[in-house]
Amino acid sequence: AVTYQDGEEEEEKVLNADDVIVSAGPWTCQAEKWFDGAIQLPMEGVKSTSIVWKPPTGEDTVDATALFCGEDNRFGTHLEVYPRPDGTVYICGIGGSDYITTSELQDSAFLFDCPPKDDRVEAAASAFQMMSDTYSTRGELAKTQACMRPCPPDAKPYMGRVPGYSGAYINGGHNCWGIAWAPASGKAIAELVLEGESRSVDLRPFNPARYTSQGRGGRGRKKKGLSVGEQW
Repeated sequence: AVTYQDGEEEEEKVLNADDVIVSAGPWTCQAEKWFDGAIQLPMEGVKSTSIVWKPPTGEDTVDATALFCGEDNRFGTHLEVYPRPDGTVYICGIGGSDYITTSELQDSAFLFDCPPKDDRVEAAASAFQMMSDTYSTRGELAKTQACMRPCPPDAKPYMGRVPGYSGAYINGGHNCWGIAWAPASGKAIAELVLEGESRSVDLRPFNPARYTSQGRGGRGRKKKGLSVGEQW
């Protein structure tokens, strides 16, 4: 079973379950405390701002071409531009991300409120409007927001059993690839839970206990002193 505190009623409740899968993005590292230190899950949260543009006034459709821009030193951006079927345009690659430590995430940093950075919103809007006459004259932002990407030190997600516990599993730390990897990750964990092993994915590289005997990792860029590059 899982014991939890209801956020609205502030009442401790028990949710009966035969199996429990912890899949809480960057805050998955809080499971270290839940399992009494049986597992160590070093995690770095990368907090990044993004924006969404409304459909331009007078335009029925938006060009469905995605853009992956180079570094724009004028604004400190490397925009990624994604048109959506509803006519809005999502933009990330804004730069100025904040790096949140494991201990901060374990203390629920930005769990309930993850605000964007105003200066990065302005930079992204200005950079995009320099590229588009349409949005420079008729563009209006629909939303400004921020997300937290979950980054283990070796850039690999945690997927598998919690050592020493029966019916306890971890499935988190997929960085910005969580949506793309969700079908494969879900299938692999479902096979592990229901059949005792994953047949579709070799989960050994993603063992959640791979840092337990080594102690905690450092910043989310290296593994055993070797650079794993920028985690996108």
